[in-house]
Amino acid sequence: MLGFAVLFPVKTINDSVRRSLATLKQQTLDDWICCLIDETSDGSPSDALAGELHDSRIRQAPSGLKTAALMINWALKNTDAEFILPLPERILLDPWALERFAALFMKSRKAAAAYACYLEMDDDGKSKPVHLFPHEGAPHERFDFGYVRVYRADRLREIGGFREELAFAAEYDVELKLCDKYTIGLVKKPLYTVEPAPSSPDTSPGSAAPSTLYSPGKGKLGGFSYVFYPPDLEAEITSVFQDMLRRRGAQIDHPTVAVKYPKCPYSVLASVVIPVLNRARFIGNAIERVLDGTFKDFEIIVVDNGSTDSTQDVVRGYIMRDARVRMIEQRGPSIAYALNCGIRAARGKYICQLDSDDEYTPGTLEKMMAHMESHPQCGLAISYYELMDEDRGKVEGVEPVTHKGYTRNQILRRDGAGALRVFPKAVLEEMGLYDEENYGNFGEDYDMVLKVGEKHDVDRVHAVLYRYRRHADNTDVTRDPVMKIRNKNNARLAALKRRQKINRKLKKS
Repeated sequence: MLGFAVLFPVKTINDSVRRSLATLKQQTLDDWICCLIDETSDGSPSDALAGELHDSRIRQAPSGLKTAALMINWALKNTDAEFILPLPERILLDPWALERFAALFMKSRKAAAAYACYLEMDDDGKSKPVHLFPHEGAPHERFDFGYVRVYRADRLREIGGFREELAFAAEYDVELKLCDKYTIGLVKKPLYTVEPAPSSPDTSPGSAAPSTLYSPGKGKLGGFSYVFYPPDLEAEITSVFQDMLRRRGAQIDHPTVAVKYPKCPYSVLASVVIPVLNRARFIGNAIERVLDGTFKDFEIIVVDNGSTDSTQDVVRGYIMRDARVRMIEQRGPSIAYALNCGIRAARGKYICQLDSDDEYTPGTLEKMMAHMESHPQCGLAISYYELMDEDRGKVEGVEPVTHKGYTRNQILRRDGAGALRVFPKAVLEEMGLYDEENYGNFGEDYDMVLKVGEKHDVDRVHAVLYRYRRHADNTDVTRDPVMKIRNKNNARLAALKRRQKINRKLKKS
């Protein structure tokens, strides 16, 4: 049996292609063939390509293999290779790359595919390492695999290969199917170098948005890029994900139930809970925007988690002016802990989320309370939000974020459901409040959205009622990226297990 079938699509044999082929010929593991796919060929070798075919390990594939799905399926049928490696242009493999990939597969029989960290070369020829994260079963389409993925051929045959009719999501479909039973392994040491691409500005819709939104994860589709997907891309990815949920018994379609409220009356309708740590510059604005709103039946609970600047003094100034403002002073270990302290102290029927550097619009509470009071099965209401800069100016080029594709199933592949979020206090108590142990400083709200949607309605209030401030010291920027990605993924995986359990229970009843 052959070791590796390397599939190398090329438009023209240029210096970059020759450098890639040279690194392939220098591999310490010699058990490979390279199938050159001439994307401009009519089936006969071009003169430039023919010059490379003197090496018996380098062959020409048939013309017409225009997509990765067609290329890989052709290799599955026409080679006996154990591993298939589609090789993009501008990739320079380290001499031991194939050997290291083979070693990973040998060590882990459950690995159906593999990827590796790499070096990225700039225009001056200097290289910097790019460290990728373990996949760990991440079910969303935006995971960053880098540029090179290797597949175990027999696992691809087991799932029927690639779906050639998919224009956008063929690789994602395969990823999900392989992860039904197997894993995707990571080689942590860099195994290749990526040469710089010819410069061309990205003017696609939302191309700047993921960095503007500071989202975790930067796969080829970007972190928050699903907000900007064109309809055909969104439809295909949605369908592939839905197929996975059905295969794994994790799609939930059972009816939701009404929220059970206690009989005793609440002191106020809305409790606005604001966790804060060293936000003296912004906390006053957050409080003021609530006080200036059209709705008046509320309280504000600021939970200070040990500020060392003048945050507490700013809040005390508002407490002196308005009895509806309270502050809890503590030195808590996490944001989830601070939120839970605020929720426990809240006297309101509904808990309204507000980050200390963000703000409400004048009609926020009025509109959200009207919705909650008229929808008894609503366990969570979410509005639209817009981005503002450090000085409260609108961020140009980014439209309000609506998360229109939200459903209780599709939320499992997304990074959030939006803001503002308003919960009945009874629902948060029913869910055991925020999970401090597993999501203390990130993902606690996402985990809660997933849990609530498994029992109650999650409603969309169709108005921009929240303004989300972007600045260099934003906690989304300063938090550990590994922790952020892992927490979100763990919340998804935990939700998959819960939903499988719910469906098994419903099937028995």
